[in-house]
Parts: sequence; C-alpha cells; structure tokens
Amino acid sequence: MRSEIDVVIPTFRRPEALASCLKSLEEQTLAPASVEVVDDSETDYGPGISRNIGWKKGSGKYVAFIDDDCLANKDWIESLQKVFSENDIGGIEGGITTTNNKGDIIDFNPPNRFKWDRFKTANMAIRRDILNEIGGFDERYFLHREDTDIAWRVIDAGYRMVWVPECTVHHPEPIGIHGAIYGAYPRSEQLLYHCNPKKFVESAASMISRESLTNGSLRRLQREMRTRQDPPDVKPLSRVQSWVLWTKAWLLAFFWAIRKGTVGDPSTSSLSIGHGK
Repeated sequence: MRSEIDVVIPTFRRPEALASCLKSLEEQTLAPASVEVVDDSETDYGPGISRNIGWKKGSGKYVAFIDDDCLANKDWIESLQKVFSENDIGGIEGGITTTNNKGDIIDFNPPNRFKWDRFKTANMAIRRDILNEIGGFDERYFLHREDTDIAWRVIDAGYRMVWVPECTVHHPEPIGIHGAIYGAYPRSEQLLYHCNPKKFVESAASMISRESLTNGSLRRLQREMRTRQDPPDVKPLSRVQSWVLWTKAWLLAFFWAIRKGTVGDPSTSSLSIGHGK
C-alpha cells in the first residue's frame, strides 16, 4: 500500500518531545508520505501559521496533524488512510490518550454529547483539496481554538468530519500538568463565535458548571467576550448577541443535565462513522 498521508508537526522549544514524536512516526506500519516539521521556536507565530506552512509543502492526498509532544500509535497512518479510502469524508478526528497523576493511561476524548465543541489538531486529518478550498488555518488565532475553527469550516463547506477513536495518539504527560494559560483567550472565543454563532452555543454550554459559577470564571468570560481584546481586530459581542448566546447555552446545559439524569449521556457520538450518511 502506498502512503497518501503527509504529516505536519508544529514544534516550539521541545526538542526531546519532538524526537520521541518523530520516532513514533518512524515505527509506523505504513510510513507517512512525508513528515513536515515546522519549528516556531524563534518566530513564535503560533501553531496555525506553522501548520499552514507545513501542509503547503507536501503533496499527499491527505494531511495529518499531530502535536510535537504526542506519540502516534504504530498503526496511526495506516488506520487513517483506511478510513479515508473507505468513506466519503472530509476529515477525521482521532482519539487521544494521556496519563493521569497516578501513571495510568486514560482517554482524553470529548464527551459523546458534544458535536461541535471538540476537534484537536493533536490528532486530526483533512483532505488536501479541502484545505486548499477553505484556505487552511485562520492565522488570526494564536495557540487556541484554531483547531475547532478549521473543523467547523470543513463542515460548513459541506464535508463530513468523522470521529474515529481507533486512530489514536498518546500524550505521555498528564494534560494540563504545566498549568498552561492561553494568552489568546478570550479573543479566540470571540473569533470562534463569529465563525459560527449557532455552533458556538455548544461551546458556551460546555463552560457552564458548578465550578465556573462559584469561582466567577463564567461571569468573567461573559464580560470579557463583550470587551475588545488585544490585538483589537476582532469585534466583541454586543449585549444582544451575548444575551442570546448565553440564554441558548443555559437551555442546552439544562437539557444535558436532564438527559443525563434520566436516560444518560449518549453511548456513541453522532460524528461516528455510520451516522449522518
């Protein structure tokens, strides 16, 4: 089988992690058509720009994205190519495992109830012709939400993004262990809202929790999304837009809570192969 998948890895000052990632790609049952590493250590443009540089260098029919601190399962490329070849789809969201504080390997995957608030470029693959059609990643994003945005634009262009957890990569360290704070937040949330306000309702609903209410983070986010951020190139939400968004988000959050308490959360994702054909 000839590989049709190019792999793109943006990297930022993690040479040891990158070496491990590259080693996992050398051990694939089907070697990638090419591996493009884009080092952003000096320029610090952000992963969106790095990924655009990377995918434009290759020529494979499909482009797979992985983060420099992740390890691809040995059949990652082969399983991605198999799913693409057997289905009429635009892209794939793969599964991610990580390690908890006890050292156990656990899933780090979105809840099945989520249809839109998901899509991480730590493990995502998209057809090259679609990347060309939609123009790749929106380079206004920096470090946050550029992955959700590109998946939404693939879907809005009329193509399917499917959930295939069997196409797995592993994040060795517990996610969030370094307490990372996204410097682009909440401007990135404003950008994502303007990308598709209807889909963003689910993103807003996912932020509603007992913790976000008690610690004030939800109220702070609502206020900050109505405030112009830096850089000031993204419109803040108007009071009417904010009221409509959060009213719908609360209704969706209540629906989730009632469903969970009665019939339980969905057992499978609506994005799984076999749904929505």
